[in-house]
Amino acid sequence: RPSHEQSNRPPQQHQQQPSRSAPQSSRSTPQHSSSRMSVDEAPTSSRGGNGSGGAIPKSGGNGGSNGGRGGGTNGGNGSQNVDAQRGARRGNRAICDLVRTRPENQNSKKGSSGTQITLTANYFKLASQSKWNLYKYRVDFSPDIETTFARKAVMRRQMPKLGQHLFDGTMIFSPFRYQNDPTQLVDRDANDQPLQITIKFAGELLYTDFGYMQVLNIIMRTAIEKLHLVKAYGTNGMRYFDPQQTIELRAHNLQIMPGFSNAIRQHETQIMICTELTHKVIRMDTCYSALQRIGARDRDAVMRELVGKTIVTEYNNQTYRIDDIDFSQNASSTFKLKSGEDISFLQYFRDKYNITIRDTKQVLLVSRPKAKDVRGGRNEVVNLIPELCRFTGLTDEMRSNFRLMSDMAQHTRINPDRRVAKYLEFNRRIRNEPQSVEVLNKWQMRLEPELVQLAGRVLPAEKIVFGNRECEPRFADWTGEITKNILFQSGQFKNWHCICTQRDQNTVRAFMGIMMNLARDMKVQMSEPRFVTIQDVRVNSYLQALDGVYNDSSQMVMVVMPTLDAHRYGSIKKQTLCRRPMPSQGVLTKVLQKEPRVLRTVAAKILIQMNCKIGNAPWTVKFPLSDTMTVGFDVTYDTADKSKSYGALVATMDLRRVNSYYSTVSQHRHGEEMSNFLVVNMLKALKQYEHVHQSVPKRIIFYRDGVGEGDISHVREFEVQKLRDDLRSMYKERAPLLTFIIVTKRINTRLFTNMRGQISNPPPGTVVDDVITLPERYDFFIVSQSTKQGTISPTNYNVIFDESGLPPDRIQLWTYKMTHLYYNWSGNVKVPAVCQYAHKLAFLVGQYVHQLPSEECANLLYFL
Repeated sequence: RPSHEQSNRPPQQHQQQPSRSAPQSSRSTPQHSSSRMSVDEAPTSSRGGNGSGGAIPKSGGNGGSNGGRGGGTNGGNGSQNVDAQRGARRGNRAICDLVRTRPENQNSKKGSSGTQITLTANYFKLASQSKWNLYKYRVDFSPDIETTFARKAVMRRQMPKLGQHLFDGTMIFSPFRYQNDPTQLVDRDANDQPLQITIKFAGELLYTDFGYMQVLNIIMRTAIEKLHLVKAYGTNGMRYFDPQQTIELRAHNLQIMPGFSNAIRQHETQIMICTELTHKVIRMDTCYSALQRIGARDRDAVMRELVGKTIVTEYNNQTYRIDDIDFSQNASSTFKLKSGEDISFLQYFRDKYNITIRDTKQVLLVSRPKAKDVRGGRNEVVNLIPELCRFTGLTDEMRSNFRLMSDMAQHTRINPDRRVAKYLEFNRRIRNEPQSVEVLNKWQMRLEPELVQLAGRVLPAEKIVFGNRECEPRFADWTGEITKNILFQSGQFKNWHCICTQRDQNTVRAFMGIMMNLARDMKVQMSEPRFVTIQDVRVNSYLQALDGVYNDSSQMVMVVMPTLDAHRYGSIKKQTLCRRPMPSQGVLTKVLQKEPRVLRTVAAKILIQMNCKIGNAPWTVKFPLSDTMTVGFDVTYDTADKSKSYGALVATMDLRRVNSYYSTVSQHRHGEEMSNFLVVNMLKALKQYEHVHQSVPKRIIFYRDGVGEGDISHVREFEVQKLRDDLRSMYKERAPLLTFIIVTKRINTRLFTNMRGQISNPPPGTVVDDVITLPERYDFFIVSQSTKQGTISPTNYNVIFDESGLPPDRIQLWTYKMTHLYYNWSGNVKVPAVCQYAHKLAFLVGQYVHQLPSEECANLLYFL
């Protein structure tokens, strides 16, 4: 069956939720351009096809971004044959207690440090013109109807009798209390046989029920759908795109389709809808052009190229994921219409869309229904015509094209004033569209016209401590201070090596002169390296040279590579991390060929990286707490074996006494409990702490990255509980006090300030711990970075366990301080440095090394 022959029901896109054994890992990329130390960054290998999923039908589907199944809107104020009484709303506050993670002893989560600032957030209040509760009813059919879709079709015919309601296939949600219980209705099934419908009262849908928020999300979604936008389901819920606003990038053969994502949730004292901008990138080249490029006869190559990609159809802008290729059929093949008539794909597209398919022999793409599609009664396999399908997302080659990314950023990196204007315009479109207003009015709901304003605080600016003085940087960036100061800690490079090709030797030697002069200025003792030249750039040539360097007891090896080749880079890192462990620094030849005025800055960044890799810290900040270990943990999948993932843990020693770290990695098979490995790694870090300080820490502040919304409860009940139990078992009365914080970077919240009539990003150090936070959580937002382009994104912190006794101020301040210590970046980063280090290590191992690093370098930041 083709994609359009679905009874007007486009399939949903499957969303891979992070599993408990391997949550998603999302890189926290700093937003500066001038201060990134990217010389030894691992080459990325981002896959294309990152487009959004298919839309959810109007008749029901997933309920909003908060997950869970919702119901279709069976509206209508028809005759009230069933006596109904509108419910009375009790109180004025709804608490959506999805997963209560706020510690029982946490009475207040608001801090007081810093200066007050007035902020605007991308939230609109959702008001109700009258007070109402929702009632839920179970619906049974006799004889039973198997599919949800067929059940909804029957219930749509009962709309005039039941009044305004939602139906999800099993339950009715209604503002009316039906007088008869049970209520009996009669209809006819698909075979025109009598059908008995029994509706039984199942209770009230209380404000404490998460389903209440789902219903509100469905109602708002129905109102938005009246704007005739293209729907797509994304990782943060439903997204709506406007094809009329599509932007053409003809020079790059791309289109950008702007859109919005929306989610309703109960916040501290108000139900609000969060609205954020989103974009879908559509490539002008079709799947057919890929088939032509590869050759359709090379089936393995075709499968590798197409399966897993996300496409959008040209004829109705629907989005699908390619699950398979059907080589047994082509565009001339036939399928059955709902009427039972056989028709070819060629004829169908000619009749329905006036489209003539040029290649009648092209194979068919296959998109299979996912589990949630089947639950919704959508179990048809969708067949797609390659020449009518365009890829979404960017290829690796596109991502490495500076001009393309720069041109695209002109439309996707939107400044605060334009972003706010777009929020308000979207709001006006909903309020000015009669059909949208009608939907909201039926449920007596109203969308407030203005964005929410709230009070935030700006934490005191941190002083960066170098070896000779302190400085207070502007805009969270101290790149210009690096070459003017002495490093906080500096090492000695006595026996170290440099591997390069014979052709690059002169360039490398000239650069070494610049770096050694700079080292003297920064008080780093650096002898000239021993040069090892190779004749070619084959992987084996580099590995043989590394063997020789290792046998010479090298303290550090710099490896100069002509191009950014993932296989070469991975082989070198595997050699220096696993087989012959020693700190290594990768550098590209083109980096050493920059103009002279830039080379000094490049040399400073490479010198800092190398200095860190032998155990030193280039700068620090002042920490108020002693005897405290700070830990970051993140997980990423193994790109070579999806059944494996790697969890990386990076821990500090007592930062008031010594700036040193401990790191370790564990491998997890799919389905294995993460908490077992996390605790083992934590105990390793504590042994290192005890070795350094001859005591265990009094406190552990643990930042857990890579946790999806659906895994929060599991992390609290298993990871936190096991960690706490094992700490008490191991250390008894000496057990450290634990604070466990979930870090979430990919959020839709945006914050703005109005400075002298100009809407702009809030300054670094801005904290929000009220109004838009959640009542069931001990959570807060921090804006730790600064950017001159686009809109800054805050990071959300959810404290799910805390026995430290520290007030919210201390936890917020500590979190902000930790964003200053990522040594690959001379500025603040989006998350605490230990999280960024953990991500860097997990990503390096999962993407390139594919095995556990040696423990010999565990006390060094060797992975920078």
